[in-house]
Amino acid sequence: MRSRKHPVVRKIEPEIKQTVEDFGYELVQIKYGGEAGGRTLSILIDHPEDITADDCSEMSRRLSMMLDTLDPIPGAYTLIVSSPGLDRPLTRDSDFDRFAGEMAAIRHRSDEGERRTDTGTLEGIEDGNVTIRTEESVMHIPLDEIEEAHLVYDWDAEESD
Repeated sequence: MRSRKHPVVRKIEPEIKQTVEDFGYELVQIKYGGEAGGRTLSILIDHPEDITADDCSEMSRRLSMMLDTLDPIPGAYTLIVSSPGLDRPLTRDSDFDRFAGEMAAIRHRSDEGERRTDTGTLEGIEDGNVTIRTEESVMHIPLDEIEEAHLVYDWDAEESD
């Protein structure tokens, strides 16, 4: 996948990842941005057995202390620590195998160079291509053409249970 991380994210990611993992969580994603005076550092964490608001609050406190000590971000910003939610971003190549069988939306460049989003069932990754089964076809999308991907919660399946 194409990685266009903000320089601040590249700078702090190793320390954040280590801290999150030290407490038994998985770092899903870090985003940083916004206008001066309204910048936000958003950190998504997960846990194999579920993530609670208390987990996020505790990690927010710990990460805030670590970031205050390192002081890697100039100026004021808001720290948000939360779960990835139902539309979990797929941020690592291994996520495409891990969530095989799940519905996902993948934004990528088409063969013609146009940006498009395809939604379907993930079938995994092989030889640098993500396989997704849409209603129309089976697609093999090269990882380096994927701009963004996330799970799609199937509300209809939930209602039928």
